[in-house]
Amino acid sequence: ISRERWPVDRKSVRRLSAPAALNLRTDFLSTGQRSRLMLSRSPLTQFSKDLSYLLEYPYGCLEQTVSAAFPQLYFGDLAASLAQKTSAGRKPQRYNPNYNVQEAIRKIESMQLYNGSLSYWPGGDYDNWWATAYAAHFLLEAKQAGFAVNQSTLNKVLSYLQLRLKKRETEAYQYFTVDGLARQRIIAKREITYSLYVLALSGRQDAVALNYYKANRPLLTPDARFLLACTYALGGQQRAFREVLPTQFTPEKAPRELGDSFASPIRDEALALNALLEADPTNPQVTSIARQLSRQMRVAPYLNTQERAFGLLALGKIARKSQASTAVATLLADGKEIGKFTGKDLTVNNVANRKITIKASGAGALYYFWEAEGISAGGRVQEEDSYLKVRRQFLTRTGQPVGAAGIKQNDLVVVKLTLQAADAAGEVKNVAVTDLLPAGLEIENPRLGVTREIAFVANADQPDYLDVRDDRLNLFTTATTKPKVFYYLVRAVSKGTFKLGPVSADAMYNAEYHSYNGAGVVRVR
Repeated sequence: ISRERWPVDRKSVRRLSAPAALNLRTDFLSTGQRSRLMLSRSPLTQFSKDLSYLLEYPYGCLEQTVSAAFPQLYFGDLAASLAQKTSAGRKPQRYNPNYNVQEAIRKIESMQLYNGSLSYWPGGDYDNWWATAYAAHFLLEAKQAGFAVNQSTLNKVLSYLQLRLKKRETEAYQYFTVDGLARQRIIAKREITYSLYVLALSGRQDAVALNYYKANRPLLTPDARFLLACTYALGGQQRAFREVLPTQFTPEKAPRELGDSFASPIRDEALALNALLEADPTNPQVTSIARQLSRQMRVAPYLNTQERAFGLLALGKIARKSQASTAVATLLADGKEIGKFTGKDLTVNNVANRKITIKASGAGALYYFWEAEGISAGGRVQEEDSYLKVRRQFLTRTGQPVGAAGIKQNDLVVVKLTLQAADAAGEVKNVAVTDLLPAGLEIENPRLGVTREIAFVANADQPDYLDVRDDRLNLFTTATTKPKVFYYLVRAVSKGTFKLGPVSADAMYNAEYHSYNGAGVVRVR
């Protein structure tokens, strides 16, 4: 017996140029498998994979909350189509993008700290400047779109941004030259120009700060220069806009930031394009930047929530203006008609392991998006350490490893999780550690403290945030080269032999940093 620990999600999106035959084969278990195929004339369908990823992202920090909600301001119809998931024999779930946007607004407002900033995690006591500015950007556009936003909360956030700007903060910036040589220079923190841009959207343009950074442009990265120029344009200062705007966007090769401003070459280019579309949508650079960004997003092996959200906002706004299509289609499964597309988005469920044919006619483009999700019948998960190392141990209440004889029913077991970053990685921020329990165990106490019997947990580390579900524990922390140790308590509730999935550690903003270890079985007697 095992819980669904490692669901596999396969997605594909294409533009039809001729009748298409699809063989949507999977190796998933039939129980719990979900699949669907969507047809649409909208060019936005090209970004279905990115929007689906944002809607389904499993964690809920401030940045991820905004990234899931922001695109729904503009692409609610597509979000609703993508969210209509069903398993065989079940009705599709209703999905209301407007409700989700409003709930995100309420969650953000509940995260305000004493100084006006927003906590990074619900109930947390520390903020993130970039995520706070990002949330303010979202709240401003949500308010403009007609959603209810607490003006007092928004004013406090904007006042916080104004106060941070006065400090003229800088940071060390590491990048690579065109020859591949590593270099470092001092730059103005990226949060500065983004805060200036967000404040300008709210009508609070900071002329002093704008002129300071205009006079000190060597402190700015390419994306920051675009933001500064667009901030001038939002204030009606077209001459300064033209003076500051670079003649072309030339991204610098730099590693992804795992925290702070979450910068990456793709995110920075998408941010610059989004700002340019707001300030000067007919600018000749829009086409070239959009083409370059679209190509980079297609070939990137992995995109994080910041890259997907800003990429979707920028490219999606362009796609909405594309020429209308009159294409229609007939959808066949194993030779039998299962649907007709006449213009309204068509979604058909339970298409996996069937021979699908799409016969299209009419003028213009037609796009299809298919997705299948389930548990691999093989059940194999590759265990590896890449810049991170996470390990799990089951201990008795005296701190001894649980023996080969297994665990007795009703026993209390201490779970020890150890996390370490490789020397080559150094400090790795925003690491999510997930431990899903086998079906025979249940969480008894996720916040294990020192007792007379369990004294060995005295030196346990504290996570930044703890998310406890019925069947799993998620904790979030910064990994360091010095091991960090966390404990929680479980109880053996059912007899039997149960499959045990690996414990996982993933850097949320760079998939190259991960560790999966410890798959096996647990016996409860």
